Amino acid sequence: MTERAFCLSIDDVAYDGYSTEEHLAQYIDFCNENGVRTTLMTVPLFDDKDFRERSGYISLLKNAISDGHEVAQHGLRHDRFETGVPPEFIMALPHEGPARERLARERDVIDRQNSVASIAERLALGRTILEDALECRVNGLRGGSGSSCPNLYLALEREGYLWDSTCIVQESGWDLIMGKMDVAPKPITRESFDGLQHGGALRELPLTTDYTWYLTRDKYQASLALAKHDFDSCLQADIPFVPICHVSPINECEDGCGFGLYRELLAHARAAAAEQGVALRFVTLSEACR
Repeated sequence: MTERAFCLSIDDVAYDGYSTEEHLAQYIDFCNENGVRTTLMTVPLFDDKDFRERSGYISLLKNAISDGHEVAQHGLRHDRFETGVPPEFIMALPHEGPARERLARERDVIDRQNSVASIAERLALGRTILEDALECRVNGLRGGSGSSCPNLYLALEREGYLWDSTCIVQESGWDLIMGKMDVAPKPITRESFDGLQHGGALRELPLTTDYTWYLTRDKYQASLALAKHDFDSCLQADIPFVPICHVSPINECEDGCGFGLYRELLAHARAAAAEQGVALRFVTLSEACR
């Protein structure tokens, strides 16, 4: 039977301000209760906090790994420009004002700091921190805030990563975050997926979008419709569906509607796959690679 991959991922694990241990535990419980394996994008350093010293998060993630989930790397410090520059639609978000000002002042400096060797050094440090703390292999990366550049992929290949999931194929989720409710979804096709591959051993598993960023009831139906559209497009195109959420933002949605959206989306995905005679697998990104 033909199989399709549903790869739920969550960003900003251990990134203070957008993650707490309590919120992470609630998310992992949700995944376990709904039969979903997830990839947990984890920040190795935050200010002066080394992940190897964060015992609460380490315990949660070790238990999650035992349950079949996966930990991956989310940059080094989640600096906006440590793996390149985020796409324009992310830089336009209201909370990115300081990053926009910095980019306008320091674009030349940022570009010079993102040589292949410099990015590889940062990647290697972050990977070492996570692997030391969790005693597991880290296979993949997502750049903080979607920041990327051609040198990122060369550095990932050089360091032997199996996959990257920084590229984004659905900009309309950020339109909804900005309150633009009438923007048509961007088409998702096999051609667009293949066009993002880098030509070497590194596999690109592009994310779709975040459907639950501090979601409110007035945006719920539009976000759910977009999520269903994106899943159906990936199903039709025979490519992995890789939605993202963020640790505290999904927990802090109005009336718990973030988890509610995913309950409805999971039911839709299972029904749509069954209708097409497709086996739907809820897998980590490394499993999707294999």
